[in-house]
Amino acid sequence: MKGFKMKRGNVYICNVCSIESSKDKEAVFIKAHKGGETVHICTACFPKIIHESAKLVKTNHRLESEFYEEFRKETE
Repeated sequence: MKGFKMKRGNVYICNVCSIESSKDKEAVFIKAHKGGETVHICTACFPKIIHESAKLVKTNHRLESEFYEEFRKETE
């Protein structure tokens, strides 16, 4: 889905570890860009990206397919 972002209302989903802001009230998310799309990354994952690889950042399409069942139920 073009333009899909891993944010629903006030809930963010990390494009690295898939944690939802609604499940960790202390999580801090940073908006970033990768491959022309907006991604959200929790600050706990930033060291992984900096010291390992930006390849760890999942595309929004990949996260969407991981959460497909949940998103489908919300739209029915």
